[in-house]
Amino acid sequence: MNRDEAIQAAQEPIDWSGAEVETTPRKVTMVYSTRLPDDLSRWLVEEASRRGTNPSVILRELVAEGKRAAAEDRMITVRLSDLHRAINHAADGTARDR
Repeated sequence: MNRDEAIQAAQEPIDWSGAEVETTPRKVTMVYSTRLPDDLSRWLVEEASRRGTNPSVILRELVAEGKRAAAEDRMITVRLSDLHRAINHAADGTARDR
Protein backbone atom coordinates (compact mmCIF):
# COMPACT_ATOMS: atom_id res chain seq x y z
CA MET A 1 0.00 0.00 0.00
CA ASN A 2 1.45 3.36 -0.98
CA ARG A 3 1.05 6.63 0.89
CA ASP A 4 -2.00 7.84 -1.07
CA GLU A 5 -3.79 4.51 -0.63
CA ALA A 6 -3.06 4.58 3.10
CA ILE A 7 -4.48 8.10 3.41
CA GLN A 8 -7.60 7.13 1.49
CA ALA A 9 -8.08 3.96 3.58
CA ALA A 10 -7.74 5.99 6.78
CA GLN A 11 -10.51 8.34 5.63
CA GLU A 12 -13.01 5.56 4.89
CA PRO A 13 -15.77 5.05 7.47
CA ILE A 14 -15.29 2.27 10.02
CA ASP A 15 -18.13 -0.05 11.05
CA TRP A 16 -18.05 -0.12 14.85
CA SER A 17 -21.35 -2.04 15.20
CA GLY A 18 -19.58 -5.28 16.18
CA ALA A 19 -17.12 -3.63 18.53
CA GLU A 20 -17.00 -4.49 22.21
CA VAL A 21 -16.36 -1.95 24.93
CA GLU A 22 -13.43 -2.83 27.16
CA THR A 23 -14.56 -2.22 30.72
CA THR A 24 -11.45 -3.39 32.55
CA PRO A 25 -9.56 -0.30 33.67
CA ARG A 26 -5.89 -0.12 32.78
CA LYS A 27 -3.39 -0.28 35.60
CA VAL A 28 -1.91 3.07 36.51
CA THR A 29 1.67 3.41 35.32
CA MET A 30 4.26 6.08 35.99
CA VAL A 31 6.98 7.38 33.72
CA TYR A 32 10.45 8.04 35.12
CA SER A 33 13.17 9.77 33.19
CA THR A 34 16.76 8.82 33.95
CA ARG A 35 20.16 9.55 32.51
CA LEU A 36 22.51 6.61 32.04
CA PRO A 37 26.23 6.71 31.37
CA ASP A 38 27.19 5.65 27.87
CA ASP A 39 28.36 2.15 28.87
CA LEU A 40 25.11 1.37 30.72
CA SER A 41 23.03 2.80 27.90
CA ARG A 42 24.84 0.67 25.32
CA TRP A 43 24.46 -2.43 27.51
CA LEU A 44 20.73 -1.73 27.94
CA VAL A 45 20.14 -1.36 24.21
CA GLU A 46 22.24 -4.45 23.39
CA GLU A 47 20.47 -6.53 26.06
CA ALA A 48 17.06 -5.44 24.79
CA SER A 49 18.09 -6.29 21.23
CA ARG A 50 19.43 -9.69 22.32
CA ARG A 51 16.11 -10.48 24.02
CA GLY A 52 14.06 -9.11 21.12
CA THR A 53 12.37 -6.43 23.20
CA ASN A 54 12.87 -2.77 24.07
CA PRO A 55 14.87 -1.05 26.82
CA SER A 56 11.74 -0.14 28.81
CA VAL A 57 10.91 -3.82 29.28
CA ILE A 58 14.44 -4.56 30.50
CA LEU A 59 14.33 -1.65 32.97
CA ARG A 60 10.91 -2.76 34.25
CA GLU A 61 12.24 -6.32 34.78
CA LEU A 62 15.34 -5.05 36.59
CA VAL A 63 13.27 -2.87 38.93
CA ALA A 64 10.86 -5.75 39.63
CA GLU A 65 13.81 -8.06 40.42
CA GLY A 66 15.29 -5.41 42.73
CA LYS A 67 11.95 -5.13 44.51
CA ARG A 68 11.75 -8.93 44.95
CA ALA A 69 15.32 -9.08 46.26
CA ALA A 70 14.66 -6.26 48.72
CA ALA A 71 11.51 -7.97 49.99
CA GLU A 72 13.41 -11.23 50.56
CA ASP A 73 16.31 -9.47 52.30
CA ARG A 74 16.41 -9.84 56.04
CA MET A 75 18.56 -8.59 58.87
CA ILE A 76 20.71 -11.20 60.56
CA THR A 77 23.36 -10.97 63.23
CA VAL A 78 26.65 -12.82 62.85
CA ARG A 79 29.92 -12.73 64.69
CA LEU A 80 32.58 -10.73 62.87
CA SER A 81 34.95 -13.72 62.92
CA ASP A 82 32.30 -15.90 61.23
CA LEU A 83 31.82 -13.24 58.57
CA HIS A 84 35.57 -13.07 57.92
CA ARG A 85 35.75 -16.88 57.65
CA ALA A 86 32.86 -16.92 55.16
CA ILE A 87 34.44 -14.19 53.03
CA ASN A 88 37.83 -15.93 53.08
CA HIS A 89 36.21 -19.24 52.15
CA ALA A 90 34.33 -17.63 49.24
CA ALA A 91 37.49 -15.85 48.05
CA ASP A 92 39.54 -19.07 48.25
CA GLY A 93 36.92 -20.91 46.21
CA THR A 94 36.90 -18.18 43.60
CA ALA A 95 40.69 -18.24 43.29
CA ARG A 96 40.70 -22.04 42.79
CA ASP A 97 38.01 -21.86 40.08
CA ARG A 98 40.13 -19.62 37.86
